[in-house]
Amino acid sequence: MNSGDKVEYWRLAENPAGSTYRRLMKVLCDHSDLFYFVTRKELKYDKEVIEQFRPYMKETYKTKKWANTITKGPAATVYVIEANKDTCKLLQQLSDNLYGWVAPRLPEDLTFIKNNFAWFTCTTHEEFGEFSFRSDHCKSLIQQIEGLKIEKVD
Repeated sequence: MNSGDKVEYWRLAENPAGSTYRRLMKVLCDHSDLFYFVTRKELKYDKEVIEQFRPYMKETYKTKKWANTITKGPAATVYVIEANKDTCKLLQQLSDNLYGWVAPRLPEDLTFIKNNFAWFTCTTHEEFGEFSFRSDHCKSLIQQIEGLKIEKVD
């Protein structure tokens, strides 16, 4: 499958935790240019967590629409961050599982982007995570993560 072909969707069958979560973060960071997370005005977050990512932030903006979500409430703030070894380490240290990225401690909805294409999206408070594969290479990278349970979306 090449970039011009259709996209294949796979979703997480369970919350990646522990070493599976850390391996997932490494693969996502190693094969993405950027990632983002969001904060919502009506929720509280640990500002020190967001500050740790500040040196790697590319931009922040407000929106009512992001991966898998459209809000009727106040606009959310999206933090777009460089995917690199340092930010990967932060992602691995700040939580022990993917769906731990929720208020009041952590920002929400981690989304990873390669070449302006969101290839992993998640809505953490709903415990939903999905991969969008445009290549067999990316799919095989994810399928090789020990302990990660994913299923194809028909």
